[in-house]
Amino acid sequence: MIKVQILTRCPYCDGEAYLPEDEAESYTGEVYQRYAPCTRCQGSGNVTRWISLQEFADLLEKADLLGSFLPDYDELSHKQPISQFQDSREAAGI
Repeated sequence: MIKVQILTRCPYCDGEAYLPEDEAESYTGEVYQRYAPCTRCQGSGNVTRWISLQEFADLLEKADLLGSFLPDYDELSHKQPISQFQDSREAAGI
C-alpha cells in the first residue's frame, strides 16, 4: 500500500506549540505562567502522519469543496468600490 506523509495539527498541544510548564516570579514579585515547547511536536504545533492515497484524495476533494465558497476575486476586482459614505447617502435617499 502506498502512503503519503502529511503535516497535521499536534493532538497533544492542539497546535498551540507551547504548553504551561510552571509559575515563576519576576524581579518585581509578580507571578507569571512559564511555557515550554511541546515535547511531541518540538514547539512547531505540527506532527507528521502517514495516510493512504485514498484518504489523501478525500482530503484534496474536501479542500476543493471549501474553495468553492470563496468569493470570485477576479469578478470583484472589476467592480467599483462603494465607500461607507456613499452607502449611507444611498440608504438615506439623498
